[in-house]
Amino acid sequence: MPAWPRRRLLRLLIATLIVLGCAYLLARESDNLASAVRQLSVGHVALSAVAAITGTVCIELLWFALLTGFGVRAGRRDAAEVFFVSQLGKYIPGSVWPVLAQVQLGARWGAPRRVMLGANILLLVVVTATGIIVGGVLLPWSSPDGLRKYWWLLALLVPLLILLHPRAVMATINRILGWAGREPLDASVSTSGMARALFWGMVAWVLLGSHILVLMAAYGPIGPLEAAAAVGGIGLAWAAGLAFIPAPAGAGVREAVLVLTLGPFVGAGPALAVALASRVLLLIADVALAGISVALRRLTDVSAA
Repeated sequence: MPAWPRRRLLRLLIATLIVLGCAYLLARESDNLASAVRQLSVGHVALSAVAAITGTVCIELLWFALLTGFGVRAGRRDAAEVFFVSQLGKYIPGSVWPVLAQVQLGARWGAPRRVMLGANILLLVVVTATGIIVGGVLLPWSSPDGLRKYWWLLALLVPLLILLHPRAVMATINRILGWAGREPLDASVSTSGMARALFWGMVAWVLLGSHILVLMAAYGPIGPLEAAAAVGGIGLAWAAGLAFIPAPAGAGVREAVLVLTLGPFVGAGPALAVALASRVLLLIADVALAGISVALRRLTDVSAA
């Protein structure tokens, strides 16, 4: 079989798997979604979903900035399809499937496997580190006893900021690979690529925090302290979920951290409802963006034929 029919057949197979996977994931979460709509109102859920989708797009822009920082010449739309489709793999236990998928799919751009691996490891590092940083900057001041509860986050700020320097982070990754008996990546990210990635990471936390804040607004008035708790809470919760590798997409871990950080503002019960609604809306965002990216690619293929 010629190469081009094989590629089109592979894309069709991937699209079919996405549709089936999306149907399963949405059916599994349908009860939580219905409960969220009943408790929080359609308006709050819809507005929060918009913020969740735009925040997720910023995570993809972060990854794209790292790719270009490594010198990978990827088309903008092509990169979005690879990222959003591969991200559905994070709902499988292990949290490494998106990395493996992106390493394989990077061959379409002629990117060496070590470069794609470096970009994906660095994505996880940047998302985790910036999540802890926004938590450390905001949570200690979000409540009267915040400093007592979150002082340890402040202690992490300087080491994390140093780690995020391009030379420091690549040296750290290579050392960890050496301890694991792996070859060094033999690749480095540019300073401009890293700066763009950090910018999009911070924008993502603001948008994802807004997604949480809209849900909190269903339970009472919101202000600067609630905003600080929402942005800092989702950053810390996401980082904790990534750090706990066995949990698919940080399931359970992210919700637990959100309940702890949001509970003082809305109560434990509403905080759990917000956390569960967030889980469902972020799942919908992943599914929707994957479907849209595949559909756009198909339209491009049809128009080019």
